[in-house]
Amino acid sequence: MTATDAPAESPPTDSPERKQRRRALLFNSVLAAFAGLTAMIMVHEFVHLVAGAALGFPSTMVAFAVDHVGSPTPVEYAIMALSAPAFSLVSGLAMTFWLPFRRRGGFPHLLWLFFAFCSTQEGVTYLVITPFGVGDTGSSMQVLGAPVWVSILLCLIGVGGMFLNARLFAPHLIRHAGTETGDRNALGLFAWLFGMLLQTAFTFLYLTVAAVDLPPGDQIAVIMASMGVLVFAPMANIFARVKGVADQPYEPLTLPRIPVAGLVVSGVLVVTNIVLCVVGLTLG
Repeated sequence: MTATDAPAESPPTDSPERKQRRRALLFNSVLAAFAGLTAMIMVHEFVHLVAGAALGFPSTMVAFAVDHVGSPTPVEYAIMALSAPAFSLVSGLAMTFWLPFRRRGGFPHLLWLFFAFCSTQEGVTYLVITPFGVGDTGSSMQVLGAPVWVSILLCLIGVGGMFLNARLFAPHLIRHAGTETGDRNALGLFAWLFGMLLQTAFTFLYLTVAAVDLPPGDQIAVIMASMGVLVFAPMANIFARVKGVADQPYEPLTLPRIPVAGLVVSGVLVVTNIVLCVVGLTLG
């Protein structure tokens, strides 16, 4: 459905049409959030893989990490580590402004949105955790010997980036869910909650079957990372009444009651990750 000049309006909350639309929005949003997050992590790790191979270090990718073989210099290590967060941030921001499936308003558009905003969130989240010396950014700053104030500055930029990402998602939340709280929760709060639970459950599975053994601390970091990326969706409600957001035209998505496409995409991604964990993908 194309946009009009009218402000967001929704059918009555107790109408059968509205209840059916809400259920479809909920199921499709949860699957789009899970599939978008899973695909984003896969692309993120693949960038690590390519960066390591390009620098001459044989690298093996599993669903949640890449193992580089060799002794890189501090600069080489930083390049391999920072390549993926930088790619996620830049590509995510670009995708949030280019919406090729918006006119059709189906599951592909919903999947595109979550993949794009998950990518941006991945980039800014790494900035937030920099002062703790963990993750791609934190370990890079330690290896490079960067002063503490640099890590703190990156953290502050990351916190601002989290709110900016939520602000950019807010128009989509109002546009596709309208002003009714239940519909906004279906696309925002519950997409985050159930998408996070699905991702966390499968992350446990990947860690169990993976041929790569991670220390307990790294395993906790992987699990915690999978739990926080979708937070932009409920955070978008902070900006629901902001000018330029609240007056978005109502564009309900055209979604099936049973999201077959979402189930197929999610299944393919999960099977691919299991294969990656058991066999691994090596370059270099």
